[in-house]
Amino acid sequence: MKFFKKEDGLLEIIGKLATIFGVFFGLWAYFHTIHPVFEKEMELQNLRGESQVLTSQVNGLEVLLTTLQQEKRSLLNSVASLQGKQKELLQEVAKQELELREVTASLEDASDAAVLNKLQFYSSKLQSAYLLAVVSGKEDAFDALAFSKELLEDYVPDDADEYAQKAYEYFKKYVQDHSGEEIGGEEVVEYALSIFFDYKIELLEQRTATGL
Repeated sequence: MKFFKKEDGLLEIIGKLATIFGVFFGLWAYFHTIHPVFEKEMELQNLRGESQVLTSQVNGLEVLLTTLQQEKRSLLNSVASLQGKQKELLQEVAKQELELREVTASLEDASDAAVLNKLQFYSSKLQSAYLLAVVSGKEDAFDALAFSKELLEDYVPDDADEYAQKAYEYFKKYVQDHSGEEIGGEEVVEYALSIFFDYKIELLEQRTATGL
């Protein structure tokens, strides 16, 4: 279908040209005014969406950072607590070892001193194992009786060493006497030290009974 006809007059031609011009002008105006604004609005919406995503990510990272800082402070406090506990135990062990040396030196009977030295070996082994458990954070799982039985299995004395045999038999009876007990925490140190001191008390009681 032809837009212009031969019978069209001047006014009709001008009218049709005006219509065509109006259409093209409308298209030109759309692409140079409305369309750019629409595109800018779409870009702005996209930027707002990206901004919200980034804000959410930043907030998440801030929460994670706060959590990590709290965990770090908690770990530092735990380490400081363990170090303090270790220091106290080492001081107590040093004090008790000094007392052990003083007691051993005061004994007149060399055979008794030899047995006490053997018992001190078992006591030191128990204390060292417990200290290691404390430092590694496993003090609650430390089983003093189970470890004592391992010592009895690992350090069977030679038959020719009568002092070691005497100490071994005493330690064995000591472990049996505490069978079934739950020994944990500070009781482990007391249990280990009593191996030596209980035997010493028995010696003193025997000396008192015999008047020596």
